[in-house]
Amino acid sequence: MTELASAPLDVATQLTDLARLEDGWLDGEGRAPDRVALAWLAERFERCWPHDLPPPYLYPTVEGGVQAEWSIAPYEISLEIDLSARTGEWHALNLETGTEETRTCDLAGDGDAGGTQGVKVLA
Repeated sequence: MTELASAPLDVATQLTDLARLEDGWLDGEGRAPDRVALAWLAERFERCWPHDLPPPYLYPTVEGGVQAEWSIAPYEISLEIDLSARTGEWHALNLETGTEETRTCDLAGDGDAGGTQGVKVLA
């Protein structure tokens, strides 16, 4: 049985919070994520993310993207989302063995929506 971190906020709520950011949100640096792209990402999560998988914690990136993160023992997983390209860079680190997995995900297509298969395997 896997151990999950405490349940994160609802993805839609987290994305609504990110949409409130303005340019310079990080000590004068940091581009605000595009609100239209955030709405696309919210719809994508709602339509494609399986409800039996743990939702991610979401954070803004300095470049105006979104970083999704999961802790599923013994893994730390991240997906850095480029909103303009609609792609994600997936990274999973096994904290016990040190093994890593990385790949690029096409978030615009109908295939693996943001690494759901990767999270399913690890969960």
